[in-house]
Amino acid sequence: MNLHIAPENGLIFVIGCLVGLLVYRQTRRASGNTQMGGDLAMAITVVAAVVATLALVLGIGGDHDPRGDKSPTSPTSTP
Repeated sequence: MNLHIAPENGLIFVIGCLVGLLVYRQTRRASGNTQMGGDLAMAITVVAAVVATLALVLGIGGDHDPRGDKSPTSPTSTP
């Protein structure tokens, strides 16, 4: 089974993951303990927020036509 992901959606997800990684590393540095990891819950929350925001701002990409369906309709006869 193949799953097609629009390039715009993939880019939004990658940007969200990069921002989440930056937040994770920043929280590790801010805690002062380099042996412990950063705040994973905060990083996941930031990823979800960034992905949702970019999806709303940029629009979720797809193969749909925003002008409507272009399928031919059969003519109806009026009596």
